[in-house]
Amino acid sequence: MKTPPTFRYGRDFEVVQRLRPEPMTEREQAAQHLIEGLEFEIFQHKAGMIALEGKETTMKLGASTAMRWGDVAFGIYTAQGDLAICATGIYHHAVLSQLPMKYIVKHWRDDQSVGLREGDSFFFNDPFYGGVHNADMGLAIPVFADGELICFIGAAVHTGECGGSEPGGMVNGARSRYDEGLLVPPIKIGEHFVLKEDILAMLSNMTRDPRTMILDIKARLAACRIAERRVNEIVSEKGADFYVGALRKVLKITGEAARKKVSRLNDGVYRQPRFLDTTGPEDALLKINLTVIKKGDKIKLCFTGSSPAIPDRPVNSYFQGIIGLAMVYFCGWFFHDLPANNGLLECLEWEFPEDTFVNAKGDMPVSYAPATQVAFAQGMFMCAARMVYSIDPKRAVGSWNSGFAVTPFGGFNQWGDPIADITPEINATGAGARPDMDGVDSAGAFFATMSDCGDIESMEADRPFVYLFRNFFNNSYGHGKFRGGSGVGFGMMVHGVPWVAIGGMGFGTRFPATLGIFGGRAAPTVFVQSVHGSNMGTMMAEGNLDLPCNMGELYGETSNETGTRVLGHVSSPPKPFLGGDTIYVPVSGGAGYGDVLDRDPEFVIADLRRNLVTSDAAERIYKIVYDKSTLRLDAAATEVARSTARDERKRTAKSFDDFNRSWQALRPKPEVLRYYGAYPDPAAVAGGAAL
Repeated sequence: MKTPPTFRYGRDFEVVQRLRPEPMTEREQAAQHLIEGLEFEIFQHKAGMIALEGKETTMKLGASTAMRWGDVAFGIYTAQGDLAICATGIYHHAVLSQLPMKYIVKHWRDDQSVGLREGDSFFFNDPFYGGVHNADMGLAIPVFADGELICFIGAAVHTGECGGSEPGGMVNGARSRYDEGLLVPPIKIGEHFVLKEDILAMLSNMTRDPRTMILDIKARLAACRIAERRVNEIVSEKGADFYVGALRKVLKITGEAARKKVSRLNDGVYRQPRFLDTTGPEDALLKINLTVIKKGDKIKLCFTGSSPAIPDRPVNSYFQGIIGLAMVYFCGWFFHDLPANNGLLECLEWEFPEDTFVNAKGDMPVSYAPATQVAFAQGMFMCAARMVYSIDPKRAVGSWNSGFAVTPFGGFNQWGDPIADITPEINATGAGARPDMDGVDSAGAFFATMSDCGDIESMEADRPFVYLFRNFFNNSYGHGKFRGGSGVGFGMMVHGVPWVAIGGMGFGTRFPATLGIFGGRAAPTVFVQSVHGSNMGTMMAEGNLDLPCNMGELYGETSNETGTRVLGHVSSPPKPFLGGDTIYVPVSGGAGYGDVLDRDPEFVIADLRRNLVTSDAAERIYKIVYDKSTLRLDAAATEVARSTARDERKRTAKSFDDFNRSWQALRPKPEVLRYYGAYPDPAAVAGGAAL
């Protein structure tokens, strides 16, 4: 047996293009007649339950924050590597994990030094083949019947530490991919149903938190082995040909249904530019210029006019990661009534210009790619809301929070164990407002809708923190006829250790990350507050009850906390926090929907009672009049106030031409635009040369 001629050292640029389903094999085609209607429905249910059991097992056995609280993608893939069955709320990991499977088939299946056999297991985390960043890691096993490969089973999860030059899996100061830690293409780490201890020793030695690294690997493998046994039960009952053919049929009917649903949409062009306010280590303006073209039964994503790639900043993204986040919308929202698998990608096309930060190449760092990808995803949601309104207006919804606000940390915990991970509050953001009701408060993360933010006691048990509070905070969402769901704010004090490093990853400090829709308003800008040398520990020891209990109580003259107070961008490099220092992080809410002056005044009163809106916003934004002591609405006065506000809008309104002239005369400062490209169009040219 010879090494396949397609193999070469270095990255495989061909295999990452194969996101759509592979052609049907002769075996799959021949098996289609075996699959009757009822038998197929039973198969789909059983296969779905197998994947769900795998997902739940992974969560129960893992150690990292993301694995414990549900950021898990568990899938069953065809023998060619296509995702056919999925149990997850984090669709991009599941869809993108087909790339490692296809890499294994292409490079290792027929390679005499590696091979593909029953009992093997493969590990991978190179974001080039997973599309996100190094902290996202996966494990897959091949499944055989009578010596023939019939499928792969895999689990992909964010593990909190990947050995980069900064702890917590996201390297703010990365200047190339070599700063970002582990870069492992699909590699065999187990044979004969046993993990290879030499490989585990190597992987554990390359991260700050070896315990979590190894436990997460073993959790993935245990879940895959349980799913393998369940698959073997189906094969024993129905035969391998039936099983192989049924996996293919899932893909086939999904692709057909997806194209049919897309064909119902009006043909058109939908545009939504998105902006980031950070490159990772510094504030700067970047543009993702999204154009969605719908024609016939196809949807095409185009990114011409996006900002240039930044060779030495971590905010770049591989194109495949962008497609993965597009599937978050398609799997969870537009194709909510179809199976989540990569048959859905048959209706999707894309065009990524070269040398842009949404199409990373070479040695560019991508640690902060999740921020870029979720910024794009909100543009996808906003374009799609306009696109689907004609056929399903109830699903033309506002965006969930998309600014992240992840808090990575690293050091030693109170038990002396090395740790590096992230806090779980990213899974507690507010959902976007809907055409007929407010967004759900603390709904989760839009890219991981089945995840949880965990309970505080579990976090404090093996993390060097004491939570001061974690709850809703007022005005954390976009206002509108229907408001976005409230986000959460939390405060923590370093406790039980001399020090720990804490940083931040996200965007939305210089301008809002989450924009409103159909007249709704954006969620507010957010920033992180920290207090070094805080007296919080002393006040708690003294039993002082006058402590800040939510984000709104941190400001002004009412806070009794003293120390060196710092207000910073949600994106920041890790810094030492000493024992007793505190940090306060807002995880924001969803986008607003519709005109604020159309909001039912009683809804505003209800939010006042729950402290979800301030009296200032109630009066200044919603224009309601009420008794502040009793919170009783004055309906007549409110109507007058709103009528006056509408008249004022008409008086100060400008024609579009007048507005455009004044807007085009404005220009950000040069330092803000240093990575932007030509302004206002990053792709603009003059005299044949790019500006």
